[in-house]
Parts: sequence; structure tokens; C-alpha cells
Amino acid sequence: MDTITLKRKLIDIKAPVFETLSLQARREGVSLKKYIETLLERDAEQHRAERSARVKDPRILGLVGIARRSATEADPEDERLQYILSK
Repeated sequence: MDTITLKRKLIDIKAPVFETLSLQARREGVSLKKYIETLLERDAEQHRAERSARVKDPRILGLVGIARRSATEADPEDERLQYILSK
């Protein structure tokens, strides 16, 4: 069984934000603590997904750069460009 390491952190929340979050938690039928934890987990997961989706391979980035050029700038004889445009 995988163990999950939990981190505890005291945070300061401004009163208007606290009241809004409390109201939203009540509407969802969960505790304020659970509601905030869920919001933070969703946000972190979204950022992880965005980071992992970024292309890092320079060969692929080169192809993307070619496809972004306007037709007047692109070399019509470029085989990579023709391949991308054919898809």
C-alpha cells in the first residue's frame, strides 16, 4: 500500500475570503477544512498536468516553429513543413 506524506501548514486567510469559503463549503455539504484541501489539491493537479503537457523535445519544438510561420515565410520545399501541413 502506498503511503502519502501529509504536510501541515498554518495559513492566514482574510476575513472576506474565509466567509466566502465557509459559505461554499456549507453549500457543498463538507467541512471548511475539507473544502479548502480539495480546492488546493485540484489546483495543484491542474498545474502538474500543465507542466507535464509541455513539449521539451527540441526536434518537436522545431517542427512547431515551422508550422507557425506564415506561408510566405515558409520554404515550400521544406519536407517537414509539408508533412505537418498534410495531417
